[in-house]
Amino acid sequence: MKTIRTLVLFTFMFSAMFVFSQQAMAEDASSATQTLKVKIDAILDVLKTPEFKGDENKEVRRQKIRDIVLHGFDFGRMAQSSLGKHWRGRTPEEKQDFTVRFQRLIENTYIAKLETYTNEKVVYLNEQRKTKKDREYAKVQTQIITDDGTEIPIAYMMYRQGEDPWLVFDLNIEGVSMVNNYRSQFGEFLGQKSFSQLLNDIDEKNTSQ
Repeated sequence: MKTIRTLVLFTFMFSAMFVFSQQAMAEDASSATQTLKVKIDAILDVLKTPEFKGDENKEVRRQKIRDIVLHGFDFGRMAQSSLGKHWRGRTPEEKQDFTVRFQRLIENTYIAKLETYTNEKVVYLNEQRKTKKDREYAKVQTQIITDDGTEIPIAYMMYRQGEDPWLVFDLNIEGVSMVNNYRSQFGEFLGQKSFSQLLNDIDEKNTSQ
């Protein structure tokens, strides 16, 4: 599996979720950007709170962050998309088992990246919206500027239905879709091994984190 590229990209992705630059344009309360900012501010509050700092408070700190991420991402949709054609034919129990493991995989692998926040500068570029049937979609473009001046484009793919909150269902980092990346990895694995072996493989990864 091509995990190195994904790991690097996610490091930058979560950095982008932390801080919007002062140049970010004001958004109305219903915008996808404003929804992201609320989540980002909440994560920052956890990371900056003295009582949550230190290794002795790691589990409490990470659970606080999990709760924020849980309500900002549509893990069910992401899990289905990442499994692709292999989602079809799975029993409801198998789908639930995979979704739970997939969510934990992302949490265990990348929440640690949140804790390495080093105050990179992030510039908000624009928000594009479109409507399909009863759903509204938004693509929020941001750009991370690292200490050495490297510019990393990141797009947050979000949607909402009616007056429901905006949810992230994919990220495009330097032209690479996170969901498509996982779909490629899982598809390659399932081309050689069984679905139950995939679940076991994810369990092993989750246990090792």
